Amino acid sequence: MLKKLSVAVAAALLASCAVPTQQDKTADSADGHYESSDAPIQDKAASAQQVANALLKHNSPLQPDAKLAQYDNLWQRIADQMTLTVPDNDDIETQKRFFIRNQKLLKTASDNAAPFLYHIVTELERRNMPLELALLPIVESTYNPKAGSFSGVLGIWQFSSGTGRNFGLKQNAWYDGRRDVIESSRAAMDYLQYLYSNVEQDWLSAVAAFNAGEGRVFKAIERNKYRGKPTDFWSLNLPKQNSIYIPKLLAIAELLKNAEKYAIPMPMLANQPQTKVISINRGLDLNKAAELLDISVAEIRRLNPGFKSTTVPSASYQLVVPVSSPDTIGQQLAALPQVKVAPVASSGRYKVKSGDSLSKIAAAHKTSVKAIQQANQLTNSQLKIGQQLIIPGQTAMEQTTAKARFGKTSTSRSAAQTYTVKSGDNLWEIGQKLKVSTEQLTKWNKLTAKTQLKPGQTLTYYTKSGQQSTTNGKSMTYKVKAGDSLASIAQRFKVKVADIVKWNNIKANKYLQPGQELTLYLAS
Repeated sequence: MLKKLSVAVAAALLASCAVPTQQDKTADSADGHYESSDAPIQDKAASAQQVANALLKHNSPLQPDAKLAQYDNLWQRIADQMTLTVPDNDDIETQKRFFIRNQKLLKTASDNAAPFLYHIVTELERRNMPLELALLPIVESTYNPKAGSFSGVLGIWQFSSGTGRNFGLKQNAWYDGRRDVIESSRAAMDYLQYLYSNVEQDWLSAVAAFNAGEGRVFKAIERNKYRGKPTDFWSLNLPKQNSIYIPKLLAIAELLKNAEKYAIPMPMLANQPQTKVISINRGLDLNKAAELLDISVAEIRRLNPGFKSTTVPSASYQLVVPVSSPDTIGQQLAALPQVKVAPVASSGRYKVKSGDSLSKIAAAHKTSVKAIQQANQLTNSQLKIGQQLIIPGQTAMEQTTAKARFGKTSTSRSAAQTYTVKSGDNLWEIGQKLKVSTEQLTKWNKLTAKTQLKPGQTLTYYTKSGQQSTTNGKSMTYKVKAGDSLASIAQRFKVKVADIVKWNNIKANKYLQPGQELTLYLAS
């Protein structure tokens, strides 16, 4: 794939991207995507950018190809250009049987990919990268931008927070580039090119490192070199859960390339762009933008899954719109009323220490628990020692909310109300609609970080009404200890038992469990 690089350029490129052997000693993250200490990653990010720039400089841009334009089906265009060898392998056969039995997964992936696949395919072609890589998000996420896991990876490429940041994906309280399909695809290709240059120029090993962690794969390659063994992917000794990842990818590639042989109807997707990208440098209400574009709010959110709400603050960003939008759409959007939302000013990152809580960290950095949860996609208040947190600034909206919450006329909860989950909903968006926090929704409905919301599901919530005795207060999280009772906690923090019950939606006669976390609002 790198034939157009001169020997000198290739040598310089590989030298600039050499990875220190100390990386082998770093741990792989729980989600399988590698994330080491900050400094080495930042060094590697610079090298990754050099890789991307050198490859783009020395690989001629893709010339218009009449043959490519003649394809009716974009999936067929991918299938006919795939070049990776698919060997006879029991694991690949097992995965082929799985996908043959679950053909609906391929249809779902095609539907999810529809607005973006043309962009991904043409970019892979431009970079002279294997077209099989367009199938990687099927393995990772079924091309679902909202896909995530308990370990914190997000988006169609399942980027961890640290790896995403180091390949240029912004993450703050209103936007997460890992869910932005266009931006995350750019980052994924940069990352894969960087890995390819460091794994003996073997694309399968690069893909394995993308999933299993570069440290693990680099170590396996060095081990084989030391023992005089081949260093191709199939010769590496990798854990089963990681080595099965490549067979999944190759199984899909084999089925797509030989759809008739396996009696699988190939997904149909027009071989033409479905969307285009425009630059925006202003605050924007996506509801108003949807009206102007004559599409639903759900559709504009689908095209722009990186935004966490329909209100985008004044900043430079890109907006994905239907390809049928007029060429003047940028000017038309600029003419909409300006949205006054203060952007989040990031204060940097913080490493969780023993004894830390969200409220303690928020107070130390002059921000809010809610802002930290949003910036880090946290659905509860549980933290792990060593966990890295993005610390955002507090937005004007949150400051106003905080004043209302802890001001002289702060309110208490009304009777329980219900909300019916709609397609595409998530806890954060629901909380914004109902003016309650994600943490409250989680507690009130006994949800966990792994809980998946389903359309039609009913959630219980409480709004504010009446008066509450707490004035000018602050929130804190208290972890119940052995021997604690509601009465002893109330006495210790000079609050009422009735208020603790209200704040945490618990019964006054219910026994507390050691380790249970309670939210308390204290008078200052």
